[in-house]
Amino acid sequence: MHGEIRLRYLYEAARLGTMRAASDELNVATSSISRQIAALEKELGMRLIEGGRRKIKLTEAGNAAFAYYREMQAHEEVFLSRVAELRSIRTGTINLAVGEAFISDAFSEVLQDFMRRYPGLTVRVKMSGTNDAVALVREDEAHFGLIFDVPKDPKVRARLTLSQPLKAIVHPKHELAGRKSVKLGELKKYSIGLPEDSFRIRQIVREAEHAEAVFLEPGLIANSMMLLKDFAKCGRGLTFLPEFLAQPQLSEGKLIAIPIENPVMNSTRISLITRTGRQVPNGVYRLMLRIEAHLKSLIAPAG
Repeated sequence: MHGEIRLRYLYEAARLGTMRAASDELNVATSSISRQIAALEKELGMRLIEGGRRKIKLTEAGNAAFAYYREMQAHEEVFLSRVAELRSIRTGTINLAVGEAFISDAFSEVLQDFMRRYPGLTVRVKMSGTNDAVALVREDEAHFGLIFDVPKDPKVRARLTLSQPLKAIVHPKHELAGRKSVKLGELKKYSIGLPEDSFRIRQIVREAEHAEAVFLEPGLIANSMMLLKDFAKCGRGLTFLPEFLAQPQLSEGKLIAIPIENPVMNSTRISLITRTGRQVPNGVYRLMLRIEAHLKSLIAPAG
């Protein structure tokens, strides 16, 4: 402790130019500062201040001591900042608005790992369609959201946007399974599963239909991505999903994703959104970074 105090006295005296200025700064008698610096020189066995000068000039050893103390203070500042940051994320609630398309075993693992690391935090996930998620983020009812779209609300911004085309998802033994790509019009003769009108995926499919003057008659309409995936997995028909949603089944060979020759289907994006200008707490920011890394591991960034 004495060594740190003596280093500080030397540092302030050198920084301010005189022992009197350091005395005023530290509210310590000038004689005490002189005495402590002399004790430090005796302890080190080296002169730290050149003699015979009114303004302090450090020796080479003095400069080394000055730099050491400054570096020590910088490390202490980083340490205290880190402690304050950790203290600030010990408790609280993080609110997410998430489309069902994002919910997967891998996504759940990201959340579970985060909650294990920060057990004092509560993570509240609200399943929301794109429009609802944007509204929740805009009104600060959700810290951030995941949507299958690019936000068009000026009060909401995308922190991360990734390309994720809609593809035809089929069983490996489906008639289309060997195709490199398909045209939208070719799919009319097959049984198709589609989400309800409130889902952004259904709205994108409708835009694609209008662009080509094609009408697809669904054999199944569901408000669950899981049901649509199972519809294709059992071989009853095909559905339209982003690849990342069916990634486990695609990797296992239980489903196949076929590109669709349609500009609307191929221009879709997913986004992680926040309210424009909102400063989020440290815990929220850390979870956002983890989810962003998770999404990037599944999807190549949009160009």
